[in-house]
Amino acid sequence: MTEVNKQRFYKKLAVTGLAFTLVGAGTLGLHSLHFTGEPTVASAAAETYTTTANLNIRSGPSTSNAIIATVKQGTQLTVIGQAANGWLKVSYQGKTGYVSSEYVKKSASSTTKTYVTTANLNIRSGPSTSSAIVVTVKQGTQLTSTEQAANGWLKVSYQGKTGYVSTQYVKESTGSSEPAPAPAASVYVATANLNVRTTASTSGAVMATLKAGTQLDVTAKAANGWLKITYQGKACYVSGQYVRALAGMKVVSNPESIQVVVNKQNKLPENYVPKDLVYTTIPFTFKEQTEKKKMRSEAAAAIAQLFAGAKKQGVTLLGVSAYRSHATQSALFSSYVQRDGYDKAATYSALPGTSEHETGLGIDVTKGDGTCAAQDCFGGTKEAAWIDAHAAEYGFIIRYPKGKDAVTGYKYEPWHLRYVGKPVAQAIKSKGITLEEYYGIK
Repeated sequence: MTEVNKQRFYKKLAVTGLAFTLVGAGTLGLHSLHFTGEPTVASAAAETYTTTANLNIRSGPSTSNAIIATVKQGTQLTVIGQAANGWLKVSYQGKTGYVSSEYVKKSASSTTKTYVTTANLNIRSGPSTSSAIVVTVKQGTQLTSTEQAANGWLKVSYQGKTGYVSTQYVKESTGSSEPAPAPAASVYVATANLNVRTTASTSGAVMATLKAGTQLDVTAKAANGWLKITYQGKACYVSGQYVRALAGMKVVSNPESIQVVVNKQNKLPENYVPKDLVYTTIPFTFKEQTEKKKMRSEAAAAIAQLFAGAKKQGVTLLGVSAYRSHATQSALFSSYVQRDGYDKAATYSALPGTSEHETGLGIDVTKGDGTCAAQDCFGGTKEAAWIDAHAAEYGFIIRYPKGKDAVTGYKYEPWHLRYVGKPVAQAIKSKGITLEEYYGIK
């Protein structure tokens, strides 16, 4: 085939959208591909284009590059840059690639705008707080939006990902690089079991009853001390008498990190579940195979080694409680509120989303006879002394050490171990500090 004929053939292939390789007969899947050496493109304001034919999106600005996806005629693409030879860099359904400009045209109704976040903010898979979190972005992050969804949500694009954000926490960018100020409090919590109603009055129909400790998506203040919230994608109301604003609370951006810091100021994303939970092989104070025997895989292997090391030196340990799901923590905290009231419960129990047990990296342990489980008397035992001396050798720290209440927010718990990996654990142990102090955060 001559060079001229080759070019004509490739050009035709770009239009028809035939997704097969020229060498071999294997069909290329439409999953995301990872590329290195991405060509430089000229930056451009994001705009919406429409395809004028079935079209291949490729990994680079040439028909010789791999096909990422094949889209139909009439598909809308977000153009985020221009490359050489008449190719455009585009974003489509979380994928970034290149298309020939010959087969797209600018959408007449394109209204792409740039917004900036006014608080740390979850980008979700749908226009509702019940939708899954795609990514969490920091205050001051710029997002592009081409579409407004229902109920005060925006469809946005960020680093090749597409999702939805609440308009309450973004503002249209004016071109200034200075981040917008965060609201006084971005996290609200129910301090008692709480009715969600259709109107700002006790005469409004009850849509749901939320447990104490449930976090609320407050969107506005209504009359007579009521708050307007979003619940399951719907606007509704709760009495402000039973809601507290938690100033300074942040959502952690790295929940899967072994060194993630979760405490009273740093919470896990809503309904977070670790991806690699497994049952531990250590003995517990109970026989049932429940979630309390689970940990993340790396931590589960490490705790087994710790227990084995202790046994070799004549110290027998039992597990008491490891992983705790968000639902379990919610029920537990709510029961404490019912018994002791919100303020007292918050001094010894973690709000849902702020418990280390929800990370899958924490575990409570006790003596081999099961006594002193999660009780102060464990602190004076030989088992507690062995753990204090040797836990770091296996990658664990005593998460709430003696005399550090003001830093950690919790009293001394010699039974609560947290896996952080050997290097970090040994550094924390040698310096006599906490996880917060090691990373210099609150």
